[in-house]
Amino acid sequence: MTALSVIAALNILEQQHALLFFLIDLSLKSSLVLLVTFAIQFLIRERCPSPSTKSIIWMMAFAALILLPLFHQILPKISFSLSYESAIASTVGSTQSPTSFFTQIDSMAASLLGLGIGYLLICGLFICYLLSGILKVVILTRFARPFKHEIALQKLQQLQQINGCDRPIELLVSPKISSPLTWGMWRHKIIFPLAAYGWSEELLQQSISHELGHVQRGDWVLQIVARIVISLYWINPLAWLAHRELLIETEKACDDVAVENSGSPLSYAQNLLALANTFNSQSSLMAPALLGIQSSLSHRIRHILKQEVNGRSSDTSNILPSLFFAALVVAPLSTLSFDLQQSELAATLRFKSEVIAVSFFPNDSREHDYLMAEFK
Repeated sequence: MTALSVIAALNILEQQHALLFFLIDLSLKSSLVLLVTFAIQFLIRERCPSPSTKSIIWMMAFAALILLPLFHQILPKISFSLSYESAIASTVGSTQSPTSFFTQIDSMAASLLGLGIGYLLICGLFICYLLSGILKVVILTRFARPFKHEIALQKLQQLQQINGCDRPIELLVSPKISSPLTWGMWRHKIIFPLAAYGWSEELLQQSISHELGHVQRGDWVLQIVARIVISLYWINPLAWLAHRELLIETEKACDDVAVENSGSPLSYAQNLLALANTFNSQSSLMAPALLGIQSSLSHRIRHILKQEVNGRSSDTSNILPSLFFAALVVAPLSTLSFDLQQSELAATLRFKSEVIAVSFFPNDSREHDYLMAEFK
């Protein structure tokens, strides 16, 4: 199948099956965005960029994906005109008529329309799963108690001053978790397990440092956005791979903050492994911020032990410009389309297949004489 044949098929879908065209168009453009992002990450790997830089690139990709359907609906379409005759000639060749090609595309789209509706229903299920996760966090916070630990409170104040974090943060404790987690948009909550009452001063400092990294970067909101993207593009394996890479680089960036504040990569790695041994599996939204996803733990340990922290990993000064740049890039892509310009003769060949009633009249009938008189 040539590129022209794909364009011709999409052009027919756009006019006759808008929902199916919208889903296919989003899938193609989202795949292009993700492939470009993977290519950028591959090209810059030799320069050893910081995890913070890598996570910002992934953040730009996810922002572009969530803006893609929105811009598709509200922005005016940018069309590139192609010759209808050349596209159809390239598509059907000499063995198939244009009419049969249109009929084939139409029947194929009709059979796939049910799959499109099913796709949207599964998107809805993913969104419901996300909302249930947020509700669990809210309920967990509701039943949590203040973390009345003098050393932890002192370390929080000191680290906020060191890292320049002036956001309101509340320390809580809950028996329902086994490792710290952070959430919140304006008033942030850091929830510790009950075992934190017995943690050493060093471990408390490293844990709070890691959580402050998440707070300053706005990682909880970013994770919600990423999960919405996964819900919309769940069928695209590149989206799942990108989400995994985003989580890994986000955790590494916050590990850099903790190591920078503690000054001891080896001690932090040992404490991270100790926490991992007591970690109980939870849902992705409830997963402790310090541990992240367990499958990335080996990558994080290697990064911690060989890292050279360059600059402040919690610096968020580049996030808003990066998101603005992502919006500028995805805006024209979301509205890009190809229109087949056809002549009047070719227009008679393009139709939606339907049953046409034809009547025949004998030569000696009154109807035949009437019609012949009309055309004289």
